[in-house]
Amino acid sequence: MIKLLHTADIHIGDKRYGRYDPERSVNTRLDDQKRCLSHLADIAIAECIDAAILAGDIYHGRSPSPAEEDVFAQFVARLTGEGIHVFALAGNHERPAIPGRASPLTHIATLGIERFHFLSEIGLTVVDIGAQKLAVMAIPWPQRRELYDAGIIKSGESPSAEAWDMYISDKVDNLIEQIPEDSTAILAAHLWTANVAGPSKRNIRGEPVCHAGTLAQKPFRYIALGHIHAHQQVWPDPPAVYSGSVDRTDFTEKNIPKGAVIAEIDEEKTSWRFVETPARKFVTIDIDLSGFSDPIEAIAKKAKACDIEGAVVRIDVTQKHGDPPIDGRRIRPKLPAPFFLRVVRKVITEDLEPIELKAYDPIGALGEYIDNREELKPDKEKLIALALKLKKDIIWK
Repeated sequence: MIKLLHTADIHIGDKRYGRYDPERSVNTRLDDQKRCLSHLADIAIAECIDAAILAGDIYHGRSPSPAEEDVFAQFVARLTGEGIHVFALAGNHERPAIPGRASPLTHIATLGIERFHFLSEIGLTVVDIGAQKLAVMAIPWPQRRELYDAGIIKSGESPSAEAWDMYISDKVDNLIEQIPEDSTAILAAHLWTANVAGPSKRNIRGEPVCHAGTLAQKPFRYIALGHIHAHQQVWPDPPAVYSGSVDRTDFTEKNIPKGAVIAEIDEEKTSWRFVETPARKFVTIDIDLSGFSDPIEAIAKKAKACDIEGAVVRIDVTQKHGDPPIDGRRIRPKLPAPFFLRVVRKVITEDLEPIELKAYDPIGALGEYIDNREELKPDKEKLIALALKLKKDIIWK
């Protein structure tokens, strides 16, 4: 049996909803990312994992800081030090936009760390796991230039879903022939699949996508997917699974469980289960304060009824025009220690008289301006005449 830890979309260095810590010169969200990785390392070691598949977007940016690189290095060191193979697939946040440039993961691969494998190009990597062989086919985030180089699209053309599927299908079919017969084969990919469901499904706009069945072929026993932050299975057999991101990145993910997947592959079947990470809570509080003379106490009362300690909190406030503005600095001391607080104020103006919108040409706009300036009114005709002459001269020139 081969046992895998499958994770993706770690986004080390994502600073959204964090604060700058001047003593360490880091964003406090880095602590969240480190905590989630440490938790996964604990699980991997306790579960006697054979290999960890990191299915892309390990970093949030292509130029991580030394502190961010150190967080990932500690994770890799813990796993490889326990004899666990680490396969790091390049996602869209790692693949250089310009060919020939280094990835933020290149230097780790250059060091030649035993059991660390950087999967930066489409290909096949085979390693020994005890007496067994594990074959990992990699499909890092495909780029449009690959379709152009393959003659599938023309330069400047936006690729269709069919074009992406054709390209990926051809690569998979060719690499399948190279898989050793005595190995356990899995596929790791960072892309969209047409089978994605729920809030993760959006306008793909030419991004790489294929049908899950294009990937889920024999002899693969498991398909480890990345790029979609919501954990989900998109193909039954062999199981094609998005592990989802390890932590929440914005409020669209506030109700989505975060974690990783443990997959067990034996001779007869593949089984897998989802394990959660200690992801940061995201909480939204909606409150209508129309007509409240002192809204701060009302907000504090409602917030205390919610579980917001240590959470990223967004308070959506509705007020009428003329109500006193909300000062977030007065709210925070009254709340039970949120990690991050943002107040979004929506002002209802339906009780106001509608604003009359006018369309002006330049001369009409000048006339309106003069009418609102008492000192210019006596010279209005003269100014309009000069403006007309200037307009005429500009047109003829």
